[in-house]
Amino acid sequence: MDRLDVVIIGAGPAGLTAGLFAARRGLKTLVLGDPEAMSQAEEATAIDNWPGDEKISGADLVKRFLNHAEKVGTRILKEKVVGIAKQGKGFVIKTEKSEYASKTVILTTGTRHRKGIVKGEDEFSGKGVSYCAACDAPLFKGKKVLFIGGGDSAVMGALLSERLGSDTMLIHRRDKLRAVKSQQDQIMKSKVKVLWNTVPVEIKGDKFVKSVVVMDVKTKKRQEIPVDAVFVTMGTVPTAEIAKALGIKTDEKGFIIVDKQMKTNVPGVFAAGDCTNNPLKQVVTACGDGAIAATSAYFYFHDY
Repeated sequence: MDRLDVVIIGAGPAGLTAGLFAARRGLKTLVLGDPEAMSQAEEATAIDNWPGDEKISGADLVKRFLNHAEKVGTRILKEKVVGIAKQGKGFVIKTEKSEYASKTVILTTGTRHRKGIVKGEDEFSGKGVSYCAACDAPLFKGKKVLFIGGGDSAVMGALLSERLGSDTMLIHRRDKLRAVKSQQDQIMKSKVKVLWNTVPVEIKGDKFVKSVVVMDVKTKKRQEIPVDAVFVTMGTVPTAEIAKALGIKTDEKGFIIVDKQMKTNVPGVFAAGDCTNNPLKQVVTACGDGAIAATSAYFYFHDY
């Protein structure tokens, strides 16, 4: 069994930054990334608030993080973690392939898409229903596409779809988008049709999606819109099941509770990024969290 100083679970911006900082401090460091999952940052078609880059794709930015972390000695493996157990003062991390012993653990498991919101969503998942525009919008180039949501992911996805030449519509339950102003300005200038005060009622089809029934929340009037694809982009939920199994405290929404040093209530376990109760969910803050968590793990390690 490999014995390490720190195991970081999650290979997004927070995890790779933590790996970079831990390895640079001389800790024997391993980052474990779920091979079946993509970080929220990687899904972003364009990030325009990363200092020093006016615009960069999320995938390119995360690739830079990964290359930098590897160059300073961070070991990075694509293995899904299935459990963590206390062992003496340290921990045993079990993946689908192996087991690793570590003196400290940093959880950077991020968030996942909110699912199961609309009737018919589960039935047509992968058959016209998607949660990732960067992944699947090119599959529906030139077709009728509907986005559900009003935040950054919904607006960025709809803009990508429109640029690909798709007949794109976005529905939002309010009369104002939640996305940042720069994205709101872009979508208002685009060919994307926005239906305000509108919620999804049901996704319908046969083998694949054929239409969506929507309702105006003010008039209660319903209409059925023919579409080839539906992108459900209505927020995210924390990925914290492993943390809860270890007895780590979470808030009422399921986010891991950390202090200013990114410490959890379990000694030797730290957390960083979108999976924590820190209020701002952005790449730049996730990186800051990761740097703090790795530094805290370093000092904990030397008191081990």
